[in-house]
Amino acid sequence: MLRAIFAAALVLALFSFGEARAFAQGNDLQFSVTAAPKKDYAEITMTVANKSEKDLKLVFSSSQKYEISIRQKGGKEVYRYSANKSFLQALQELKLKAGDTHTWVEKWNYRKSNGEFVPSGDYAVKATLLGRKNSKDLVTAKASLTVPERNMVSDIKTSGQKGMYTIEGKANSSLTYTVEDGHEEIISKQPVVVGEKGSFKLKLVIKEASLPKNGTLILYFQDEDGKISDPVILEKFPS
Repeated sequence: MLRAIFAAALVLALFSFGEARAFAQGNDLQFSVTAAPKKDYAEITMTVANKSEKDLKLVFSSSQKYEISIRQKGGKEVYRYSANKSFLQALQELKLKAGDTHTWVEKWNYRKSNGEFVPSGDYAVKATLLGRKNSKDLVTAKASLTVPERNMVSDIKTSGQKGMYTIEGKANSSLTYTVEDGHEEIISKQPVVVGEKGSFKLKLVIKEASLPKNGTLILYFQDEDGKISDPVILEKFPS
């Protein structure tokens, strides 16, 4: 019975895509997503609308109502909303009266699922409304997103391994830096000494006990406004 109801409600008949907004149109259901880039995060807004003249009930197999996948344009997935999350495994319902809408808003902090910041550039956002267990009956919508640049440093060169590293480059303003492994901060905020022509050179020494056993050692620069640079990879473990 439930399968018959959703087969009629969720069959996709039309897709239309805009620069930052897209719709998935069914016989009586419309699902849309927008992706608005902010300074430190992207605001992802998903809206489902009952376009029919009758009340509609959506049934979900868990407390997860939607999935969000973000990919580099033409590349691999960098973020999945459900990664590292737990959801209540119980049937959930969403009732929409005729003409009603329901909206969800999520914030993506420009980090991959493993905690690393993604590079600036163009990304594709895909949102899926989870109303069915069978993926062929799911309603999806897509949007484009441009992650803003964080190019406060240039000509970056790194060398070293096993806890001893040298980082050289040029800075456009006063900077600080931190070092982390995507989950824990290993070196807290420290100032970068910048020369007259903007050049700098950092020499880092990290104790072996603080190095990740399985992960990536990453350095981030931060300017006076709190803007964070693209990640600088120091070393991947195991090497």
